[in-house]
Amino acid sequence: MGRRLRRITGEVARFSAVNIVATAIALVLFNALVHGITGWFAPPMNGNPITGYLLANSVGMFVSYYGARFYAFKHRQVEGVGNGLINYVVINLASFVIPITCLFVSRNVFGWDTIYADNLSGNVIGAILGNVFRFWAFRRFVFTGRSPLILEHVAGSDASKGEHP
Repeated sequence: MGRRLRRITGEVARFSAVNIVATAIALVLFNALVHGITGWFAPPMNGNPITGYLLANSVGMFVSYYGARFYAFKHRQVEGVGNGLINYVVINLASFVIPITCLFVSRNVFGWDTIYADNLSGNVIGAILGNVFRFWAFRRFVFTGRSPLILEHVAGSDASKGEHP
């Protein structure tokens, strides 16, 4: 396996691990807001699943930023204001369209409003499609390449020949 493929495979694995944690947090929050927790409280946002999804996933987004910045893409240079946070937030907000569309279609086109339908449409199908988009966008617009410090230490490597990851 080539060096570039190993690097990308490692990034995908670390990015996936970070997203599993962030998604678990967002999933628990979404279900608590939209479906409640039996015996504890009624669902405060049952009639507003899209707002509940946005709130829950906004929390997950900040968890994923720190995981991506300091774990998944720690070896890459960061682009943008606020150590890449602004670009990261913009990409995440843009990618919310994908699972929200899945949730909207499930609820409003098919009339499916069960906990299973909401989670399958928004938190499985939508999340998978959104994660593929975010991985590409983060590598392209936020975590753009190797840091200059690393480039100095790999003289004679692909980086010193002007090739980018």
